[in-house]
Amino acid sequence: MADFVNWTMSLQIPIIYLTICITIPSMALYIAQIVTIVRHKQFHNSFFALFVMRAITDLLGVLGNFYGYRLPCIIGAVLYQIYSQFPNWMLAIPLFLSGHTFQANNLVTILILLNRLTAIAMPTKHEKMWRKLLPFLTIFVYCMPILTCWPVFKMNAIILMAAPNSTIDGNFAISEAGDAPYIHYNTYISTVFSVIFMILCVLINIATFVAYKLHMIKADINGNTFDDIERKLLIYALATFLGHLLFASIFLIAIFINMIDPTIMVVVLVYYPLVMDTGTVVLSSWLLLWASGNFRQQLAKDFGIIRINKAQTIRVGAQEGARNRPNSGDACAYLRQSRAQIRHSEHFLVLKLLVPRDAVSHQISSEKQELAETMPGATAPTME
Repeated sequence: MADFVNWTMSLQIPIIYLTICITIPSMALYIAQIVTIVRHKQFHNSFFALFVMRAITDLLGVLGNFYGYRLPCIIGAVLYQIYSQFPNWMLAIPLFLSGHTFQANNLVTILILLNRLTAIAMPTKHEKMWRKLLPFLTIFVYCMPILTCWPVFKMNAIILMAAPNSTIDGNFAISEAGDAPYIHYNTYISTVFSVIFMILCVLINIATFVAYKLHMIKADINGNTFDDIERKLLIYALATFLGHLLFASIFLIAIFINMIDPTIMVVVLVYYPLVMDTGTVVLSSWLLLWASGNFRQQLAKDFGIIRINKAQTIRVGAQEGARNRPNSGDACAYLRQSRAQIRHSEHFLVLKLLVPRDAVSHQISSEKQELAETMPGATAPTME
């Protein structure tokens, strides 16, 4: 077992870099999705409101983990002088955010599953009911976890160096002095919420499955079909539930391992960021692009993905037009010829406007007579 623990510890930094590579694009996508939902009224409905609610908790949870764990593990030598000046409550923020966002995330996931259940069971009253409940639910989701997590600010936070005797490795970790009572408190509270979350979600999923079957039976009788968008959103809710279930199970695993052998708890800590990011930010953000085609198209329009393609098309067209233009010598010759024609036309027009027609006719008649006397058989020009 000791060899396995040592091997896992050797993967700590590579796993952190892996999570950074998959999490940063997902967080950027999450933020872009929030902006798109806020900007366009067509997405101002209960499902997308709950999506934004969960996106905020996911982002805060990941940022808190960066602040308290990942950055000190990879650039601790740079951050140590800064973190060592922080007051106790600032060092307790990562632990508070981990507990608060985890509990809030579970609550929003339950609400999303309920939202899909009511969309099937009562489609006519569904949206109106949720619009009335959303303000209260928002306050409940963000404020209720504060009641259970605020005691962690009492912790006696300390900074533990990864290699105290090393002059090269300056990485560190934020921990708690003594027996770490508040860290254990936060872990047990999260474990209790995990159990409640799993039970409620399983019951809601069973009810949703029954409601879906009944709806399909009625649809077959009445000749109606289930909306493809609603079906995809239902699949999205179930898939993201599985991701959050994976994240919630890590606390149960931690309690179980701690009961068997506390020395291997470090294994859970090493894999915690990867499980958290995959089950929350990555799955929830990217899967929505599949679930809603209209949202995907609007997101592309808002952030210039289509404009880039159009700009490339215009650029190619301009290059093709440049190839079809004449060379510089032909262009100059054509320009001189055009100018000569213009000058000739202008000269004739001015002459025609300024000289009276009778005078011109008299002049032409005189020229005819002179030409006939000097050169019999020749003809003089006529006036057009």
